[in-house]
Amino acid sequence: MKSLLRALYAEQLKLKRTLALWLAPLAPLVIIGLQVAIIWDGRAYYLASNVQDAWGYYIAQAMILWNLLMLPLFITLQSALLANLEHANGGYKHLYALPVSRGSLYLAKLAGTAVIILLSNVVLYLGLAGSGLVLRALIPGLGFEAAVPWLQILRFVATSYLCALLLVALHTWVAARWPSFVVASACGIVAMIVAVVVLQSRYATWYPWTLPAIACGRLNEGQSARNLVMGAVLAGGAVALLGAALQTRRDAV
Repeated sequence: MKSLLRALYAEQLKLKRTLALWLAPLAPLVIIGLQVAIIWDGRAYYLASNVQDAWGYYIAQAMILWNLLMLPLFITLQSALLANLEHANGGYKHLYALPVSRGSLYLAKLAGTAVIILLSNVVLYLGLAGSGLVLRALIPGLGFEAAVPWLQILRFVATSYLCALLLVALHTWVAARWPSFVVASACGIVAMIVAVVVLQSRYATWYPWTLPAIACGRLNEGQSARNLVMGAVLAGGAVALLGAALQTRRDAV
């Protein structure tokens, strides 16, 4: 435990002033800005449609963009950036010579990625509420006059994040295993493209990169996503432990 705490503290110090940390709030703000632009551009249509639940529709559409397009690529990028801190200039060789277990170093790297993704989800949570209030002021009568559904937004964002922990575990292992930034990025891009293809198939609930979208889709339909969330968290924990075990058995490159 002491070894893990030391590794976590070192990871915290390395994250300061890094591109990975600065990108954390940027990714959700891009999605929110895009969603606001879509609503603004089609405001005449939405006003004429008289949407009954403007908040629910807005949250659901934003989460689709986040879960299918931004989140998988963002996790890929973050895990690759954090792993590259060690791959550059033979950093892993130096780390593995220190009196700290390799498993602790690996889990600290995974925790760093998970924390950055959590920070992004916090920004997404606050941004969805704030942008809805902005739309209320800019386009009266659109349906945002109702109270901000803080709990509903929290359910969507928390479900997305918990399902994404499996992706964090998978991409952390890929980024740590191969020193090439191109390999880590290509894995994420290919996985996201496949996710779009299998989203409507019967295999979607078994494909890690579609789980956040499928789980939030069930919430939008009034169904429970508990089993998907629990499965993703347990699978993510198993992949994390397996990755740490494999990392302790390979040579530093």
